[in-house]
Amino acid sequence: GSKFKVEPWVKTWNRWVYEEWGGIWIGRLGKYGVESPRSLRDAKTDAYWAHHDLALAAFALWPLGFSRLSLPDEEDQAWFEANYPGWADHYGKIYNEWKKLGYEDPKSGFIPYAWLLQNGHDVYIDRVSQVPFIPSLAKASGSLRVHEHNGKKHSLTDQWGERMWLSEPERYEC
Repeated sequence: GSKFKVEPWVKTWNRWVYEEWGGIWIGRLGKYGVESPRSLRDAKTDAYWAHHDLALAAFALWPLGFSRLSLPDEEDQAWFEANYPGWADHYGKIYNEWKKLGYEDPKSGFIPYAWLLQNGHDVYIDRVSQVPFIPSLAKASGSLRVHEHNGKKHSLTDQWGERMWLSEPERYEC
């Protein structure tokens, strides 16, 4: 990660999206019947944890995606815990275990994706966003939903994406 952290994403998102756009801007349009999206509350929870959930998946899948990532060091972990209380007990524990198992040395043979599977953490790809999702480790507001269409199973992470997919499932076929 970056060594020059300015402000946690959750604070930036809360100020730009939740307060300024969802509160002030949309609030001004209230007299015309415009309301904040129903998904805004869930999005606020997701702004806190979803990017950490995605980072965990990215760290686990790097051998498959050809993008090498370095695990958060002690300084990074302290910053995350200070800005996202509870981070160390969830994500930090996993990263520290991976480090002990040899994540940082490709010669060790440690494959984080295999670790996930061995520990009962299946990885799904959300059909709408095309983003990896690990429901058993996720702290964001989403939850796994699986639908079958044309003989194929499709995974979704939240009710908002599910609603979009259900309205036009053929749009998301590969």
